[in-house]
Amino acid sequence: MPPRSHAFKTSTAEIVERAVTRINDSAAAVMEGQGEENATALLRYLVENGMRDEDDLVELAVLANGKRYDPAEGTFT
Repeated sequence: MPPRSHAFKTSTAEIVERAVTRINDSAAAVMEGQGEENATALLRYLVENGMRDEDDLVELAVLANGKRYDPAEGTFT
């Protein structure tokens, strides 16, 4: 049996925690005020819906710039 990818062994919480730490280190302004809660919620949503690439997760959360994502509407506010 071939070895499983490390990405599939890593829990959602671990991926989100690492991504939040990277955002804090590189784009702390995104995490000010409500931004950290919004970024964490977005990251959790993305991981739970199949996105596992940490670089992509960090990039998308930074692009969201701390705004809350509404998956029902597909909008950021």
